[in-house]
Amino acid sequence: MITFEEAGEILGLAAARDQRIVGDADILAWTSDLNAAGISYSDAAAALTRFYAVEMAGLEPDQRRRVTTPDVIGIARKIRAERLANFVYDPPPGDDDPNYLARRRGQLEATASGQAPALTERPALEGGPHTSVRLALAGMGRQVPDEDGEETPAEVVEIRRPGPLGVECPNCHAAIGRPCRVEIGGKRRELRKPHAARTRVANGGPAQLESQDEIERRRAASAARLASLTDEENAS
Repeated sequence: MITFEEAGEILGLAAARDQRIVGDADILAWTSDLNAAGISYSDAAAALTRFYAVEMAGLEPDQRRRVTTPDVIGIARKIRAERLANFVYDPPPGDDDPNYLARRRGQLEATASGQAPALTERPALEGGPHTSVRLALAGMGRQVPDEDGEETPAEVVEIRRPGPLGVECPNCHAAIGRPCRVEIGGKRRELRKPHAARTRVANGGPAQLESQDEIERRRAASAARLASLTDEENAS
């Protein structure tokens, strides 16, 4: 909040530039307007300087005018926005920041008000690529076996990938990253879609589904066990 005395000083600085006469009513009006807009003394003084030293200096003498509170408020907000143009949050040491919101608000206000220096350029991105990207780049240009069973050089890096191609096919034994195959007329043909067993394994399921006979056998065994327990309970 700007005080009555501080608003008087701002008007005094304005009067020194445009030779206006300042009274208590003027100071009271400026105090009310600047406080309603949330403009501090330092921001108002900076806006006043820019108004006369930059905006009015670029006009012809007959186009110049005296500063008003809307001028000061508008320029002050513009100055604050300029200071925050390249704002970067500065976290505390470590990974946890329980007071993130309060700390960020404090840094924003300190930068916008000019208490903390504002960045003049956007900071460059630092650090290397993500681990998954680095592994993928490491595998580029490496030899890939053409046929199943062909020895793979020791320097080849196995790159895991999502989906069915990220696991070896339990059906045709296609290697990771290679499409499934089927033998037709003595020749191997690549399939557009992976085998169902490969998709199940990639999703965490079993490679082979139980046959209907196995399912019926399990059901019969469960029923027999349940009947045995029932007979034991009735006998007791």
